[in-house]
Amino acid sequence: MNRIMVTGVGISFLFFFSGCATIMSHGPQTLHIQSEPEGAVCEITDTTESKSIAKATTPYTANLERGAGYFLKKYYDVTLSKEGYMTEKITLTPQLNFWYVCNLFLGGALGALIVDPLTGSMWIFYEKDFNVKLYPATPDGQAAKMADELARSAEAKSKEDAQRQKQAFPK
Repeated sequence: MNRIMVTGVGISFLFFFSGCATIMSHGPQTLHIQSEPEGAVCEITDTTESKSIAKATTPYTANLERGAGYFLKKYYDVTLSKEGYMTEKITLTPQLNFWYVCNLFLGGALGALIVDPLTGSMWIFYEKDFNVKLYPATPDGQAAKMADELARSAEAKSKEDAQRQKQAFPK
């Protein structure tokens, strides 16, 4: 009888009090921002609240909140600038955390509906290291930037084509 009661209490505890994402990846997330060349001014803007939250030089390690409230993501713009170079901006958008989805399979109703959404742990930045190349503010720098963007675009298209071909002709 005691074993049945302990098992029942254990299952109830898992169902009502688990918050997988909060347990596995709680608190602010650490992101590493580097530039090539180093020493660029790195300004991070919380676009959700339209305010600058950090200004430093690269390399820089930022601790960023992922949630902006109940079921809401936090969005950030990272602007890198250096004298003699073109300014670069990247946007950081969190994605749904794998551990949040685990609540559905482990029966964490409280975790899925209250804990993880309130703590922001249901979101995660999967890319944690950013290395941004700054191009000289010259015609040659603009040409090099355009050539790099075209090469990245062609590489992404090639990967998409290969993936489609794998799906169309499975082995």
